[in-house]
Amino acid sequence: ERRALEGDDQARAAIAAAGRTLGLVLSGAVNLVDPDAVVLGGTFRALMPWLRDPIERCLERRVVSGLWSAGSGRLRASSVAGDAARGSAALVVRDVRADPQGYAERAATMRGRG
Repeated sequence: ERRALEGDDQARAAIAAAGRTLGLVLSGAVNLVDPDAVVLGGTFRALMPWLRDPIERCLERRVVSGLWSAGSGRLRASSVAGDAARGSAALVVRDVRADPQGYAERAATMRGRG
């Protein structure tokens, strides 16, 4: 990210190549599950200024629904707060799926302590 911000053409070219590859992979996933949006977080969030165009061009060409055009707003970066909230929610969902009865019992016990 730092080198791209500084205008390093080699870094920007590498990020663009990664964007094309990511767009190819995402197009398969989008065609499979047809989501309303793709939200990129973590490392990708910081690189979105350089990733967005190559990813959107690939999605526009490869997604069969025709709804994925550049600038459609369907590809976006997550917020920092959103990443943390989704991560926390994912941990709860994982626990519930692993042991629904045990989770319900623990939650009932916790409510009784309040």
